Amino acid sequence: MKHNIFSKALLIAATAGLALSACSPEDFDGVSEAGLPLAENAKVTASVDDETNTVTFHMEGDGIYPMWYIPVDGKEVTKNPVYSTVNPLQKIWVNSGDYKVYYRVGNRNGMSQGMGETTFHVTNTLVDFSEIVGKLSGKEWRIAATEPAHLACGPSGTDGTEWWKAGANEKAEFGVYDDRLTFGADYSYTYNPGAGGTMYVNTGCSLFPDYHQDTDYMVPVSEQHSSYQLSAEGDDLYLVMPANTYFPYIPADAAYNGELRLRVESITGSTMVLVWDDGNIAWHYILTCASEGFQGFDSNSNCNMWKNCQFTNEFFYAPGWTQIDNPTVTEKNGAYTIELPTATTEQWQAQVKFLTDMTTNSVTNYDFSCKLTSNTDHPGVTLKLVKTGDDDTFYFMERIDLKANQEVLFYKSDMAGIDMDNVTLVVDGGGNTDGTKLTISNIDLQEHKCDGVEAPAEEEDKTVYNYNSASNLWKSHVDDKGDAGFSTFFYYAPGWNQIADPDLTADNGHYTVELPTATFLQWQAQVHLITDIPGEADTPYDFSCKFLAKKDIKGVTIKITDTSSDDNFFFIKNYDLKAGEEYQVKVPATVLQEGAAQKLKLVFDFGGNPEGEKVEIYDIIFQKTAQ
Repeated sequence: MKHNIFSKALLIAATAGLALSACSPEDFDGVSEAGLPLAENAKVTASVDDETNTVTFHMEGDGIYPMWYIPVDGKEVTKNPVYSTVNPLQKIWVNSGDYKVYYRVGNRNGMSQGMGETTFHVTNTLVDFSEIVGKLSGKEWRIAATEPAHLACGPSGTDGTEWWKAGANEKAEFGVYDDRLTFGADYSYTYNPGAGGTMYVNTGCSLFPDYHQDTDYMVPVSEQHSSYQLSAEGDDLYLVMPANTYFPYIPADAAYNGELRLRVESITGSTMVLVWDDGNIAWHYILTCASEGFQGFDSNSNCNMWKNCQFTNEFFYAPGWTQIDNPTVTEKNGAYTIELPTATTEQWQAQVKFLTDMTTNSVTNYDFSCKLTSNTDHPGVTLKLVKTGDDDTFYFMERIDLKANQEVLFYKSDMAGIDMDNVTLVVDGGGNTDGTKLTISNIDLQEHKCDGVEAPAEEEDKTVYNYNSASNLWKSHVDDKGDAGFSTFFYYAPGWNQIADPDLTADNGHYTVELPTATFLQWQAQVHLITDIPGEADTPYDFSCKFLAKKDIKGVTIKITDTSSDDNFFFIKNYDLKAGEEYQVKVPATVLQEGAAQKLKLVFDFGGNPEGEKVEIYDIIFQKTAQ
């Protein structure tokens, strides 16, 4: 759970001189005392994540920046250094209790003479580190090379960003960006020096004298296997590793000769901020485990329509199709966390709709991206960007598999525009386990190329799909046997009222489905082809088929699944078909979700079909992936 607390500004007489000078890249004629900001006018929020005790402080407003003060050692707050000017700032508080953080406000004219304060409450003392370990483990971490202050330093007792901050890729010559770190759920730690095979060391160190220079230097090292632990000290959480532990940047002798004690400022699905502080200087590290390369469109740009949109939520949470209390949705810095306490078993049983005031039109193309994480393995979260009030008019409807605590980027580029007076984003967690938390962040809908960010071209699928190949299990088990190769099941239910089965004809591997009556929703026009093809556990298979539709139809669903369990499937995917245009589906290297299946079935769903639709399906290929 997250709490949102709006600050109540408190003016405190400034008893200390200005510790920082304001600066701005903008050109201006000079400073104006009349233009100094007032702390009481600043809007500051503090939000608490009760799972990890991470508090996020955010100051709203253009042309201003915060100076955060965190009281320590019983000192008068103005005697403490500025802890950070990062906005938003995230920091973990280990112990439960009521706390205050103070702030000044800066702009190009200077700094507010008064201080404001924000209060927040931490509900639980952090004694169980399982949430932290879950966010740490099973990933490959590296220095976040493009983030400002991915390496930085500042005064002791701060977040270590005041004196110096590395710019994007600034330290590339020192081989620090190819280092990789892994933390195991068993508290194991592995350091890999990457292709360069070196570790980056501060010039002030006396370590490794054979390689020491008058500047920062690199030391050849091999992969190291060690351990880590998490420990609390006061209100702070530390990541602790034994003496002589390798790390991407060694700032001082003590960081290597003794225990490496790194204060954990914050950890999310893909970013971790650490500080090493020896009482004289604080060194700041930003690590990331996000996929390398394209990270989605720029959700912070003014091109992003989601950034300033207004929305309301609608819910449908119905385990077993029996509706229960709505799930909880909380927002933190543009990330929306959906809490699903009760398990569901089917797609669409855990829907959260964001009904926005965004509009799109048919003369403009659009880009969309977002990031998804789940605290549990999830067999497929559904995303649908749809016209409000019209489920048949949508940009996409996709299922995304999620592994616990591993961030996934989803994006669509250059989508043909659709006239939508209002746009709704649907997030469906149907199929979740008990206690699932889904987070969707960095949501971005914008006109194509508005922010100048270009999505990469889709990687070419180099799988060989040959219908007549001896490896094609569908041909040998089904098509070559004629009608004896499969049996059928149908569910044809416009408005969920079942009617006569659609006509299905099969002729030497060429299947034709006729749907005389229109349907309006997914799963209202199902055709199941039930086979004797077995599916092996932990074995990847490829699938392909071709479609030819008489009329346009959006969101045709394909699913290959165990005949005895709809939850044990290879994939569920959706495709849009254009009238009279052949479309080839290619799905390489998928694995059964839950293990071996004695018999498989191929499910097609044409829900949303127009009246008088006819769809031909042919050249079906199902084969083990070539190794």
